[in-house]
This record gives sequence, structure tokens and C-alpha cells, in this order.
Amino acid sequence: MGPLRKRGRSAWMADKDRGRQQEERSTEPANPREHVREMEGHLREMGDYLRRMGERLRQLDEHLSHLEEQDDRAVDSGRGWPTGG
Repeated sequence: MGPLRKRGRSAWMADKDRGRQQEERSTEPANPREHVREMEGHLREMGDYLRRMGERLRQLDEHLSHLEEQDDRAVDSGRGWPTGG
């Protein structure tokens, strides 16, 4: 199986994203409704990010299970080293 591909956004924000967020924070919304709309947008973005990260974690868990199965088969057949676990 080939190396895992990098997917999704990095957990670390780029400097330009931090700067953009600081600029957004420095300008207060004109009214509460605008603020609510902005917060809804942020929450949607966060939800999307969490869904992508959840999917990535599921993929990594499946990959780890596959590797553990391969390791167990190798140990059982005498071709691998026991891991002590």
C-alpha cells in the first residue's frame, strides 16, 4: 500500500489566516444580526473542518488496523518479531 496522502487543512493555521482573523476581530459588526450571521458562518466552517478531521481519523484507524493484522499474521507465521503487546 502506498504512503498516505495529505488531505484536508493542516491543524496549524497559516500566518495570513491569523492576520485575517485579527483584522476581522478589530472591526465590530454593525449590528447583532450581522454578528449572528458571521458566527453561523464560522460555525459552519468549524463543522466542515471537524467532519473532515473525523473522516481522516477513521481512515487512519482503518489503516492502523490493517497494519496490526499484517503484523499479527507475520508473528503467527514466525516471520515477524513479537511486539510485546
